[in-house]
Amino acid sequence: MFDMKKYPSRSNLAHAVSLINNRGTKVLGASFLAISASTVFAQSDASYSPSMSLEEIIVTARRKDESLQDVPQTVNAVNADTLSELNITNFKDMQNLVPGVSLDSGVNGYTTSAAMRGVGFAVESNTAPTVEFYLNDAPVESNQIFTQVFDVGQVEVLRGPQGTIRGRSAPSGAITVTTRSVNLDDVEGYVNATATDQGGTNYQGAVNVPVIDGKLGFRIAGVVDENEVNQVESVFNDTKPDSDISGFRATVGFAPTENFDGKLMYQKITKDVVSFTQFTGYNDGSTLPHHDFGSIQSEDRKGISATAAHIENEIEATTLNLNWVLGDHMLSYVGQYSEFQSYSNDPVDKTNYIYSSGDGSFSLGPDLVADQRDEWFQNLDLYQEQVSHEIRFSLDEPYKGLFDYTVGIFYQEIKGVNKLNGNQILSADLHPALSFLNPDPVTGAYILSPEIYRPDLTEEISAFASLTFYLGSATEITAGARKIYAREWNYTEVAGAVLDAPEQKEDDVIWNIAASHRFSDELMVYSNVGTSFRLAPMDSLGINPLPTPDANMSQLVGKRDPETSISYEVGVKLDFLDRRGRLNVAYYYQDFDNYLYYSKETQYFGTNGIEAFRFTSNADAVVQGIDLDASFQVTPSWSVSAIGSWNDSELKGPIPCNDGDQDGSPDFLNTSLDANHQVALCDTGASASSIPDWSATLRSEYFVPVGDSMEGYLSGIYSYYPENDNKHLRTTIDSYGLLNLYVGLRDSEGRWDVQLFAKNALDEEVVTAFEDLQFGSGGTLANYLGDSGYYQTQLNSPREIGLNVRYNFGL
Repeated sequence: MFDMKKYPSRSNLAHAVSLINNRGTKVLGASFLAISASTVFAQSDASYSPSMSLEEIIVTARRKDESLQDVPQTVNAVNADTLSELNITNFKDMQNLVPGVSLDSGVNGYTTSAAMRGVGFAVESNTAPTVEFYLNDAPVESNQIFTQVFDVGQVEVLRGPQGTIRGRSAPSGAITVTTRSVNLDDVEGYVNATATDQGGTNYQGAVNVPVIDGKLGFRIAGVVDENEVNQVESVFNDTKPDSDISGFRATVGFAPTENFDGKLMYQKITKDVVSFTQFTGYNDGSTLPHHDFGSIQSEDRKGISATAAHIENEIEATTLNLNWVLGDHMLSYVGQYSEFQSYSNDPVDKTNYIYSSGDGSFSLGPDLVADQRDEWFQNLDLYQEQVSHEIRFSLDEPYKGLFDYTVGIFYQEIKGVNKLNGNQILSADLHPALSFLNPDPVTGAYILSPEIYRPDLTEEISAFASLTFYLGSATEITAGARKIYAREWNYTEVAGAVLDAPEQKEDDVIWNIAASHRFSDELMVYSNVGTSFRLAPMDSLGINPLPTPDANMSQLVGKRDPETSISYEVGVKLDFLDRRGRLNVAYYYQDFDNYLYYSKETQYFGTNGIEAFRFTSNADAVVQGIDLDASFQVTPSWSVSAIGSWNDSELKGPIPCNDGDQDGSPDFLNTSLDANHQVALCDTGASASSIPDWSATLRSEYFVPVGDSMEGYLSGIYSYYPENDNKHLRTTIDSYGLLNLYVGLRDSEGRWDVQLFAKNALDEEVVTAFEDLQFGSGGTLANYLGDSGYYQTQLNSPREIGLNVRYNFGL
C-alpha cells in the first residue's frame, strides 16, 4: 500500500526546512548528532538528551525537498552550522569537506576553477563550466559564489551530469548555494568575529526582523574580511600582499497567503587584492646581474616581479524565488540578474628581466607607437551581465501515489565586454629590421600596447520535463529531458580594426533516466544514466597567432566542436544499527565526445616568436570513479565520518603539447617551432583534469557537558591527498595531509560559542603546483636575455591559529 508519509507536501516540508535554517544556531546544542559534512543538525530541547540516531538530511537535488537517502544520485550537503563550526569563510575550503571536488579562486581575482569526477574547468578556457554554480537555485557566474561565504543556509554538491531539470547542462555536476531565508515569526540574528595569527580577520553578522508576523519580514547580513592572500612577497618590492573584501546581503521574505510565498535577495560584494606570483629557482646573475639574491626555495614564499598585481572586483546579484500552490499543483519562478566587474593590473615581466629603461618611443604608424619601458602590464577590464528566468509547473504531491511530474521553460542571457592591452615586444622576432629595438635589462623594451576590445553574447532557451512513476512504496522510475537552443556571438577589435565576428547556433537534447528500489527502510539501490552538452569556443582570446595558421594551429584558434557525454551511475544508500550509521557508495562511468580540454602551458610560434599559452581543444575522454560517504554515531557525544572519492580519467585524442623533437610524445627538448610547425599535438592518454586520482577526508567530534548549560568540545577534520602526477607533465606533487583542529566552549542552546582553532595544525608545507616550463621559456625576453631560471610555484597555506567568537540573539 502506498505510504503518503514518504511523500510529504513540498510546501509544508519547505516551510519546515525554512524554520530549521532560520533558527540556525539553535541547532548547535545538538550538532554532535551530525557526523558528516552533509549532516543537518537537530535542535536540542530543554531536557538536553543527545540521540544515538543520525538526523535526516534534507536536500533539493531534484527541485523538491526530500531525504538524501531517497535521491538516486550522489549528493553532499553542508549546512550553516557546519560552515560556522569549521570556520569556513573562503569557499575553496569547501573542498576539504567534499573529496573529489577541487576548488580554486586563484590570486588574480577572476580565474576561478572547479573540478569534479575527474573533469576540470577554468574560467579562462572560454567554455561553459563543467560544474555549474547556482545561487538560490539560479545559475550564476562562479565568482558570485567564490568571493566570500557569509550567512549561507546550505551548500549542496550534486555529482554527475546536471541540467535536465535544473538550469544549464553541466557534465560533471553542480554546486548550489542557498542563502539564509527570512524568519517571518521571530527577531533573531548573530555576530561572528574571527582573528588569526596570519593577519586574517573576518567579521560578519545578520539581523532578522518580522514586519508582519508570519507574512512579511527582512534579513540584513554583512561581512568584512581581510587576509594576506598567498603570503608571497617580492624581493624587489616592499609591498605586502593583501586582500580586502566587504559585502552585504538584503533579503525580503513574504507569505501573504497560505498558498503563496517568495524570497527576494540582493547582494553586493567588493574585493580589492594586491598580490605577487610565487617563483622558485636561481639565476646566477650572468644574464640578469640585478638578480644577486641567490636561490629562491618554495618555502621562501617569494616573488621576483618589480610591481605587485592589483585587482578590484565588484559583484552584484539579485535573485527572486516564488511559489504558488494551485490546488494539487505548484507554479514556481526563479529569476536572477547579476553583474561582475573586474579590473586587473598585472605585470607581464613577472621575473623582472628588465630593471631600468630609457624614455624613447618608436612609431609603426598612426596610433601604433611603442614606448620604451622597464615595466608593462596586462590591464584587463572585464564586465559580465547575466539574466535568467525559469518557470516550473509541477504536482505539489504525487497524484494518488502513482506519479509526479514537472515541466518548465528556462531562458538565460549572458553579455560581456573584455578590454585588455595586447603588449607586444618589438624585436627581431617580429621582423629582422627591428633588431635595434631588441630588449635590454638596462635600456628596457619597446612595448606596443594596442587595445583589444571584445564584446560577447550568449543566449540559451530550453524547455524541460520530468516524470516519476511510483511502483508501490518501494520502487520509483524517473525520466527527464531538456531541449536546448543556444546562440553565441562575439567580435574582436584590435586598435580600432575588427578582426573577426564569429557566431554559432546549436541545439541539442539532454536526458536522464533514474530507477531506485528500496529493499527495506534502511537499504536503497539505484541506477541512473544521463547526458550533457556544452558549447565550444569559436576563437581564442589572448593568443598572437600568425595570419596564416597551420593545420595544428587551426584546430586550436578556430571553432571547435560542441562537447557531449553520457554517464552511467549505480549506487547503494544504507542506514544501519537503528540509523546510528550511514553508508552511501556509488560507481560511475562517463564517456565524452569532443571533450573541451584546457591544456597545460604549451609553447607555440606566433607573431612574437615563441610564446606559451593554455589552449582549449577537442579530445574524446573516458572517466570512471567511486564516491563514498560514511557516518557513524559512536556514542551520543562522539561522532565520526569519512568521505572518499576515486577517479580515473583518460584523454583519447591529440592535445596541445611541448614536443621539441616532433616525435608525437611530450618532452622538454629545445623547441623546433617555426612558421611551418606552429604548435605540437600529442596523443598522450593523459588525465582529463589536474586533480589527484583519489582523496579522502576523516572528520570527528567529541563533546562533554560543562555545568548545566554549557558544552566543551574538540573536533577535527583530516584531508588526505595522494601523489598527483596529473597536474604537470614532469613534476609529481607529493602526497600530503592537512589537519584542522577546533576546541571550544559553547552554550548548549546555541546562544554563544568561543572557539580556538588551528588550520593545518601540523604545519605541513607542500608544493601544490610547479610549472614544467621556466617562466618565459622560448619567449622574446628569454631569446635575447637568456633563460630566467625561475619556475612558477604554489605552496599550500601555512599553519593558521585563530580565535572565533559567535553570539546569537533572539533565541
